[in-house]
Amino acid sequence: MKTFIHPLTLETKALYDSCAGFLPGAVTSPLYFQGLYAWNFVSVNRYEIFGRHLCIAAEDKMRGEIFALPPLGELGGKSFALAVYAILDAFEREGLPCVFREVPGFMLPHFSAVEGYRAEVGYDRNCSEYVFTLDDLAEGLQKSAVRTERRSFERKFNPRAREITPSDKDAVRAVTQKFFCSEMACSNCFYGCELEVESRIMESWDELGMKGVIIESEKEAKEALAFGIVCFQKDTAFFISKKICRRTRGLDAYLTAAMMDRLFDAEHRYVNYSDDLGNEGLRNYKSGLGKHTLMHRYVVRLLK
Repeated sequence: MKTFIHPLTLETKALYDSCAGFLPGAVTSPLYFQGLYAWNFVSVNRYEIFGRHLCIAAEDKMRGEIFALPPLGELGGKSFALAVYAILDAFEREGLPCVFREVPGFMLPHFSAVEGYRAEVGYDRNCSEYVFTLDDLAEGLQKSAVRTERRSFERKFNPRAREITPSDKDAVRAVTQKFFCSEMACSNCFYGCELEVESRIMESWDELGMKGVIIESEKEAKEALAFGIVCFQKDTAFFISKKICRRTRGLDAYLTAAMMDRLFDAEHRYVNYSDDLGNEGLRNYKSGLGKHTLMHRYVVRLLK
């Protein structure tokens, strides 16, 4: 789009953090800066500053769609509405329908308050995100069956958990290739290549403020069996990538426990485990982790 001329780069993060700092809570996972950056080769993001808000237009290369993300900045007063008007005008001048995607629930009243428009709001259950409190996730790990599986895994593999550093790029890619890519056709990665996403994350690890844990087996020549990577916003940790040696009993629970022990501070009250994509197996897995709420990623159309 001609109006949104600034490409989203690593240097945009300081501006993003400043604007997102005004929000009352964590956003939906695709709105985390780390997500915007990691998938920026599939959903290409360009931005403008309208008033005091960071406004982003995303071009989904795989689906051939251009849509708006909700303005990031202070929600009170007239500034939010003025940013919305500016986005609507930019899309109209381009001859494009304006749809706001990935809208967190706390923004809905502010869209509804935009004068001269009626907000049409919807969401896709398959894209709704599983959000756990740390206590509820920890309680799930204490189930008798889960503890038994973890002990079995520990006896069999004598695992070692350590925090990921940027030098682990090759190890992270190797786990992904061996345990994910080998079982998944590239055409099924309709959100973009996982290897490319992880390469972008690892190459800018410190700048993005990433944290993660990798699990190695002392009995398998220190072979890496799994990793989990998170980033943070407000009081929430978001699981941005997690790959494990599938069908290895107890490994997933061991990895989750290690991440909770090593990465989360007292200020982090919630974990966003992202969506299930409508996959029945993934839905059963995530819903079985413990008590949770579904955070909807709203789609908003403003109609005159």
